[in-house]
Amino acid sequence: MIWVGWRQQRTETLIAAAALALLAAVAIPVGVHMASVYTHEGLSACSGNVQPGSACGVDVPTFLARFNVLNVLFTFATLLPPLAALLLAAPFVLDLDNGTYRLFWTQSITRRRWIVTKLGMSVGGVVLVVLLLSVLASWSLGPLDHFNGRMGTNSYDAEGIVPIAYALFTLGFAVALGAVWRRAVPALLSAFAVYVVARAFMDSWLRQRLVSAVTTTWAVGGAGRSSGPRLDRALVIDQFASDRSGHPLSGVHGLCARASGGIVHTRVVGPCSPLHLHGFMTATYIPASRFWGLQTIEFGLVAGIGALLILAAGWWTHNRIA
Repeated sequence: MIWVGWRQQRTETLIAAAALALLAAVAIPVGVHMASVYTHEGLSACSGNVQPGSACGVDVPTFLARFNVLNVLFTFATLLPPLAALLLAAPFVLDLDNGTYRLFWTQSITRRRWIVTKLGMSVGGVVLVVLLLSVLASWSLGPLDHFNGRMGTNSYDAEGIVPIAYALFTLGFAVALGAVWRRAVPALLSAFAVYVVARAFMDSWLRQRLVSAVTTTWAVGGAGRSSGPRLDRALVIDQFASDRSGHPLSGVHGLCARASGGIVHTRVVGPCSPLHLHGFMTATYIPASRFWGLQTIEFGLVAGIGALLILAAGWWTHNRIA
């Protein structure tokens, strides 16, 4: 049964592997070159010392702009986990759609063995492909993460264990809908739509509520200079000009801020010109140090839903399909 299961899903597995190989063929040469530049120019010493006008203040922005292509590449690569999940869910759903599962069940293969083999191979293939993607992203983006951190959407959703969670989530919805609906194309398209909605909901609202945020108020000197927290690596939820107690200043609206090396440069939205003030800024954020804690909670929530749906698909197939 394992050999037959592999034969049925080898095309989908090879397509997912080819997509990963194509991504690696682009990311690895660029990553090697970026690591060489990062080491040769001694940029590791610039962390927390990116002062405007200093050597780091010139070199680091140039370095980030030069290799921003990797950020763009892995932003699009976050679509690989759900697409790989849909590909590897297809053999199970197509068997139910076409009725070919009856051929196995009327032979010596039991329902339970067929379900466990089919779903197990799908889960194993998805986890392996997405794990390799996460390792590739973590290695390739390492120098950029040194300056930008890993809390930004392009890094956070491509690194760590969260990509595996969303792959299992999409796989779970695909096989569950396929088991109940027994229509392959509508089930797979609906599962992808659910993934898009879930990701948008998580990125825009839920993620920042999974762990307790930190709220800090700090003094801002002339030209927006401050001794505030380092926000360039954090997940910033809100930031505004305030009084000493952290209350927003009335009549001060439309501020934008760029954190660089621990210094927050506050500017007015529009022309975004420098705002020269002596006052206070308040920020609510999740520190970069909570990256793995946040990933673990999100993984447990999202992957848990996916696992329950996979089990539900197996139960429904075993007990409700004739």
